[in-house]
Amino acid sequence: MMKKYCSLFFLITLFFLSCDDNSETVSDNGFDRTTLLTNTADNLIIPSFQDLQTKVNALETASNTFTAMPDQTNLDAFQTAWREAMLSFVRCSPFAFGPADLPLGTFVEVLGTFPVDETQVEANINNSTFNLASSFDRDVRGFLTIEYLIFDLNGDADVLAKYGAGSENRIDYLKTIMTEIKTVIDDINTEWQGDYRAEFVGNDDTSAGSPISLLYNAWIKDYENIKNFKIELPAGLQAGQSSVLPQNVEAYYSGISTELIEEHFTTTENVWLGTGVDGTDGVGFEEYLLSVEGGEDLVNQTKPKIQEIKDAINALPSGRLSNIIESNEVKALHTVLQDNTANFKSSMSSLLGISITFASGDGD
Repeated sequence: MMKKYCSLFFLITLFFLSCDDNSETVSDNGFDRTTLLTNTADNLIIPSFQDLQTKVNALETASNTFTAMPDQTNLDAFQTAWREAMLSFVRCSPFAFGPADLPLGTFVEVLGTFPVDETQVEANINNSTFNLASSFDRDVRGFLTIEYLIFDLNGDADVLAKYGAGSENRIDYLKTIMTEIKTVIDDINTEWQGDYRAEFVGNDDTSAGSPISLLYNAWIKDYENIKNFKIELPAGLQAGQSSVLPQNVEAYYSGISTELIEEHFTTTENVWLGTGVDGTDGVGFEEYLLSVEGGEDLVNQTKPKIQEIKDAINALPSGRLSNIIESNEVKALHTVLQDNTANFKSSMSSLLGISITFASGDGD
C-alpha cells in the first residue's frame, strides 16, 4: 500500500509498541465478548476472505486467458476481474492479523503496497535470475503490481504493445505475481476455515495478543491507513510535506481510487456496527461500547462522524483521485477522518480497556 515513504512506518510497527496502554480492567456489565468474536468471524471475516478467494480464482483464470492471447477482449476481462478482486481485497483489509500475518508483513502490506516501484518492477522483469520468493520488496508484488502490468494512463493500446513478441519475461513476471497472490489468499482461507476460527472465538480475554485485541488493533490501524496513505500522503497533508504526490494514490493506473476508499470505509463501519457481508445486523464494537460506562456517549458522538465521513466521500468530485487530489473536497475528507480518529482510537481503547499495540504518529 504505500511504498518507500511508508516502509519505515511499517518497520517501526514490527518492533515498537505504543506507550498508550489502556489494559486496565473495565466493567462491561457482563457483555458476552464471544458473541462479538463469533459474529465477526462467521459473518464478516470468513465470508469476506471466501469472496476474495473466489475473486482471485477468477483473476487467475482471466490472467491465464490474457497471457495465452493478449488481445483487447481478454484484456478487458482481465481488467474487470482485477477490479472485482481489488474491491474484495479492501473488504478484507481490516482483518490483517492471525492467518493474514505473513513473514514479510501483514497480507495488506505484502499484497496491497502502493505506489508500485515501476523502475524496480521493470528491472525484475528484465532480470532472468530474479526470484520473487527471495525479494523483500513489497512494492514490486501484489494487486497493485498486477494493476501496473495491465493498465496504462495512455490507454489499452500501450498495454497490449508490451505483450507482443518478446514479452515472455513480462508474462512470466505477471504469472509469478499472480501465483503469490493466490497462494497467500488460499492459505488464509484454509487457516480461517480450519483451527484458527475456533481459536479466535474461544478466547474472550482483552489482553494484548488476545483475539479481540488483535481484531481491534488491526481494525484501527487499517482505518488510519485510509486516512494516512490513501488521502493524506498523496494530498500533501502529512507533516513536513512540501507538495502533493498525486501518483501516490492507490490504484493510480486504473483510476478506481475513490471507489476503493468508499468500499474500504464501508467495511470499517461494518466492523464497528457488526454488520455482516449479507447485511445482517450482528454484534459489533457498537454493542460492546454500549455495555461500558461512558460508552453510550461515545457511540452517540461517533455515529454522526461516521456519517460525515460517508458524506465527504460521496462529495468527492468525479474522475481520477489523482486529478482532484488538491481539491477542497479531498481536504475536507481528510479533516473528518482525522476528527474521528480519537473516537475510534484513544476513546474506544480507554473505555474498552484494550491496549493500542502498534506505533502511530497521530498522537491520539
